[in-house]
Amino acid sequence: MEFFIRQGSSDPILKLRLLDDGKNDKSSFNDMLENSNITFEMFDVETEVYHILNGQCLLTTRTKKYDQTTDEYYITYRFTEEGTSNKGRYEGIITIQFLDTNSNPTTKLILPLKEKLFINVI
Repeated sequence: MEFFIRQGSSDPILKLRLLDDGKNDKSSFNDMLENSNITFEMFDVETEVYHILNGQCLLTTRTKKYDQTTDEYYITYRFTEEGTSNKGRYEGIITIQFLDTNSNPTTKLILPLKEKLFINVI
């Protein structure tokens, strides 16, 4: 997946839709998502130097108009001017740290799963 943003810009917002692959119980996964810490990291593809560590992501939902029983979940990240200050090609990683009822870390999920996320600062 390719994402493009101008140098020194904070827009557009990075937005990733969580897809339902049908392998898991969607309602319990959605409940787990709502009690989690979601962070974003970005590193230079050539040098492997991190430019963003533990950037805070937001979880947003959208109720489908034609099927109001299921929500679509999106993870969003707003870049800062500092985070996009250097031109280049970067790889982005989103980490979801699920928490139990006492806010203790449990399972960790690293996204995206199927293809790498490349951020191109132009």
